[in-house]
Amino acid sequence: MKFKRSFSVHLLISFLISTLIPFMLIAYVVAHIYAREYSRDVRSLLDTTASSLDSNIATYLKELEQVTMQPYYNNELYNYLRGLSRDQDYALMERLNLQRNLDSNMSFVRYTREDINGIFIVTGDRCLYYTITGTDHKTLSPAFDYGEQSWYQEAVKADGRCLLIGPHVPDYITPRDTPVISLARSIVVLESREPLYVIKIDVNTRIFDRIFHDFTFHVDSKIIIKDENQRIIYANRPLSDEDRETLENTPGAASVSLADGSFQRYAYPITGYPWDITILLSDQELNSRTGIIYLTALLLYLAGVVMAMASFRISSKKMVASINSMRGIFYAIQNEDFSRKYTYVSDTELDDLGDSLNAMSEELQNRIQKEYVMAIRQKDTEFRALQAQIQPHFLFNTLNNFVALNQVGDRDALENALFELSGMLRYILKAPALIPLSMELSFVEDYCSLQKLRFSDRLNYVVDRRVPAEGIMIPKLLLQPIVENSILHGVEPCNRACTIRISLSPAAHGVTIVIEDD
Repeated sequence: MKFKRSFSVHLLISFLISTLIPFMLIAYVVAHIYAREYSRDVRSLLDTTASSLDSNIATYLKELEQVTMQPYYNNELYNYLRGLSRDQDYALMERLNLQRNLDSNMSFVRYTREDINGIFIVTGDRCLYYTITGTDHKTLSPAFDYGEQSWYQEAVKADGRCLLIGPHVPDYITPRDTPVISLARSIVVLESREPLYVIKIDVNTRIFDRIFHDFTFHVDSKIIIKDENQRIIYANRPLSDEDRETLENTPGAASVSLADGSFQRYAYPITGYPWDITILLSDQELNSRTGIIYLTALLLYLAGVVMAMASFRISSKKMVASINSMRGIFYAIQNEDFSRKYTYVSDTELDDLGDSLNAMSEELQNRIQKEYVMAIRQKDTEFRALQAQIQPHFLFNTLNNFVALNQVGDRDALENALFELSGMLRYILKAPALIPLSMELSFVEDYCSLQKLRFSDRLNYVVDRRVPAEGIMIPKLLLQPIVENSILHGVEPCNRACTIRISLSPAAHGVTIVIEDD
């Protein structure tokens, strides 16, 4: 029993090894494809999100551009500002009315938009008009030369087109204000394109909080807006100075390492503007989700192995029960007990073999009772002859081979072997005393085939039928004991491949049969 359990464990290990490699390969391929599709879905989500953000930001910037066009929308204000830029004199009441009208228009714009910190209309070293937040503690810096500022000069060169200015500190405000982004446009004489003054709008980043508020990803992420010089204009999450420096100095890197981990970087330009949107996705969470896919594949494999082991155990239990039942019958026959019968437990070809064993047991019991009761010695002789006809150890070895075939799953070989053994048993029990030579040769071939299950490549057999064997009658089981002796005394002790040859040749009054081994 100990050997049987060890052999079962060996088969189980072989089964696990034989299924592990292909299944894990399949699981890896499936998981890899799923992970690739997952990455593709993430990129598609990113593209959709970036497109929506791009549309919202571009729309917002276009709205701000319209604010810079305010002087063109009111001829009275346009002419007033044009006169101020050329030092035109105005009557006091007229000047007060025009100034009040200008302040009403500009202040209304600033007060209705919390994202606008200030509106400035400047020319050279003068500020023609301004409106800013926090007027109770902030004023314009005295004697500030606006014409020397790069944004002023670029706005003039732009010839009426709106200029987008990245994050900067408005140094013309005292005390210094927080960094802002700005839009600047030169207001020109429409006929001659002569620049009159520059309108500049300082904007905070509050509006971006609202734009990005509804955009979230299923992994840890950061959304950043950068200007044409790769300076960070806005980030939806706080960034340390080191992180800002890293992001600004590595614009083309596909991934970046920040203080809170490594991130994949995806950049999208804002349509019509020199800014871009950068989305950072956490590598750790992306890898974690991919790892979950592979873990799921592994768990599915383990579940499959458990189910296969359960099925293997149930099937093997039935097969072993059938074999043990047959062995019990043989042991009982050896002890002259013919009352034991085969029980049907496997629902396979083994039950047919069990029928044959039951029939053989009954036949043996009947023959002993009817033919050998009166002659003990003759009974013993005939019983030994019957044992010689089909040795139990041959059947034991054959049944052990059946168990091995079942456990390795070779169903076709097991089925053929069962039919061969069943046919041999029926031949032994039911064939007449004299039979055609061809039937005996077929019986011997089946016997050798079953023995080959035991010896494998060590046993080869050849039947040379040079004489027609159908019309020749011989006693039943004349050749099998000789072949068995050849296997027992020739093949079994030898550790190399052996061949048994059965040849027929014509004789003067019949046929010569030669059984030989090498």
